[in-house]
Amino acid sequence: TAGTCMIAADQAGNAMYAAASQVTQSVTIAKASQTIIFGAQIPPSLTFIAGATFGINPGATGGTSINPVTYSSLTTGVCTVSGSTVTMIASGTCTIAADQAGDTNHTVATQVSQNVAIGFACQTIVFSPQVSPRTFATAGTFAISPLATGGGSGNALTYSSLTTGVCTVTGANVTMVS
Repeated sequence: TAGTCMIAADQAGNAMYAAASQVTQSVTIAKASQTIIFGAQIPPSLTFIAGATFGINPGATGGTSINPVTYSSLTTGVCTVSGSTVTMIASGTCTIAADQAGDTNHTVATQVSQNVAIGFACQTIVFSPQVSPRTFATAGTFAISPLATGGGSGNALTYSSLTTGVCTVTGANVTMVS
């Protein structure tokens, strides 16, 4: 065990010599250090899916104490950690920390961390069915119908004209120009 080891030296006497006085020497036995090493990157990048989880596998190995390596999130606005399962909260950099406690013979391991890039989720906008064809009328207007549907962000769709010489768009209303 770690601590102070006391070593005693003794020598018996004989017919010509008296027994020697005992002498002692102390040796400090320091706690063993522990190092945490993450396995293969877990995974290096992902695409955001609200509430999706992934495992910290193969995880990290620790020092020689019997204490387990434990995980936590250093970026709880992006991800949370429970046991060895990570839950996505938002896109960004998810930083996972690994720790290992010490004991009477081992020091606390230095915390290590690993980053996982959580990319933006993809969104797709769809006009379904397509907006009906129109016949030109000077300064004619019509509403975009049907309106497009968008991805899962919950943000409002906005409309604009890419051909302002032909039409302009305000809100969901189109004005014919030429």
